[in-house]
Amino acid sequence: MSSKKPFGRSLWYWAWVATGLAALSWFLIRVIPKPSRATYPCQRAAFPIAAGFAAWLASGLGSVLAFKKAGSLAARSRWIMAACAILIAVAGSAIFWSPLAGLPGLAQGQQTGFVPIDPPNSPMGKAFGIRPGRVAWVHDPNASSWDGTSNDPSWWDDRYTNPQIVSRMLADTVRSVGDADNLKEAWEKIFKDFNQRAGRGPVGYKGGQKVAIKLNLNQCRSHGDCGNASYICPQLVLALLDQLVNQAGVAPSDITCYDAVRRVPSTIFDRCTRAFPGVKFVDSVGGDGRQKAVPSRDTPLYLAGGEVIYLPTCLTEADYLINVAGLKGHTLAGMTVCAKNHLGSMLTEQGGNAAPLIHQYLTVRPGRRGSAAQQMGQYNGLVDLSGHKHTGGKTILYIIDAIYATRHNEYRLDPSCKWQSSPFNGHWTCSILASQDGVAIDSVALDLLRNEPTLTDIVRGAVDNYLHEAALADQPPSGTRYDPERDGTRLASLGVHEHWNNPKAKQYSRNLGTGRGIELVYISNGS
Repeated sequence: MSSKKPFGRSLWYWAWVATGLAALSWFLIRVIPKPSRATYPCQRAAFPIAAGFAAWLASGLGSVLAFKKAGSLAARSRWIMAACAILIAVAGSAIFWSPLAGLPGLAQGQQTGFVPIDPPNSPMGKAFGIRPGRVAWVHDPNASSWDGTSNDPSWWDDRYTNPQIVSRMLADTVRSVGDADNLKEAWEKIFKDFNQRAGRGPVGYKGGQKVAIKLNLNQCRSHGDCGNASYICPQLVLALLDQLVNQAGVAPSDITCYDAVRRVPSTIFDRCTRAFPGVKFVDSVGGDGRQKAVPSRDTPLYLAGGEVIYLPTCLTEADYLINVAGLKGHTLAGMTVCAKNHLGSMLTEQGGNAAPLIHQYLTVRPGRRGSAAQQMGQYNGLVDLSGHKHTGGKTILYIIDAIYATRHNEYRLDPSCKWQSSPFNGHWTCSILASQDGVAIDSVALDLLRNEPTLTDIVRGAVDNYLHEAALADQPPSGTRYDPERDGTRLASLGVHEHWNNPKAKQYSRNLGTGRGIELVYISNGS
């Protein structure tokens, strides 16, 4: 069977040619009559694509002209000049026909995949937290000994994922975020800081207050062990429950772990309910000891496009929320971390899965599920979803389970999921990240994802549009009035966004002392 692509090129190539032509035309039509429009968000987004396309087109036209010039020079026996013209023609032709030439970012000298429009260390938005903008990242390669193929048992078994090491990793991240020497003090400071910002005064956790934990269980379609599916590590869930109960003083009966549109697997449910019998688990179907998610109709979540979302009662009745996401690329949105984790909180009024209602507002990869690809400076539904009083408004801590990062939302774990970039170097990612700032932690996650060579075909497009919109939610580039509760109050900044200086140093503006953006605290355990 022939594997030859149409016209010798992939569909992605021709899609880029069409996109580049459209971007160049749009830029010229809008900017030539009024040069000040070059600073508009839509023109800032279009310019790198337009410039890359123009450079590519110029290389093709230039090679043709150089070949013609070489012929005329040779006819006059000017052999040296003719040879130089031929070299120029060959170089231009090589660029024109290179499979990498037609990719956004060529003009910026970037590799394939996502290219930010904002320069490194250019923070936007407002950082917050005990240490504003702090993201703690703990890495310990000894957390996993799984070979990537065994599935009876699989990665979730204690023989492959060390529960003591995972517990220690989580403790290190919480202490760093809480800026404290011990766990009890760290949790106390995290609760006090949240309550202070929520207008309740500097008070800690009080007995009887309820804590919801949103788990990303996207690949879990049954109450079984789900094989090599990728979902939140059971050892991490147990370690988090242990800290809440034994360090923060939360009664097990006041804790609910949920994913309203997927199912809680036995690997999480069995070990956690044995250790903490009162903890409740809520999922899409209930049964087998789980409760079924029920939509709350009291405080709907409104998307700016007019769609209405209902959140599960286990969330609306909670006083606090902990958002536990995975580290993955995404076939629709480019990546899925903390903001997108709440698609598992979206219900219809009848209790069905409402996540498809938001897809059109977060698609960044063209041709996926029929939605047009978003560009920078457009409305993004993840901002409304993150900014509602029952989602971001209750979140005391964001955690990213990066013990087994995988390629994308539906990609099951196998050896190809081992990362090649530093510090992973061909091993599982074996990491946990945590922050009080949901925009900051997703920004760090994006920098990690976009610099992993196995993910450059996934993390593409305007993947950080929602981070720009969220950081500047009070005055977003799109001009959208973000008001997910429809109470007349637009959202304030949801956190701080920026990109690190480079993939080797991985430093942000607070690390460098140059700005009030992100501070990345990297803790390396093991070897």
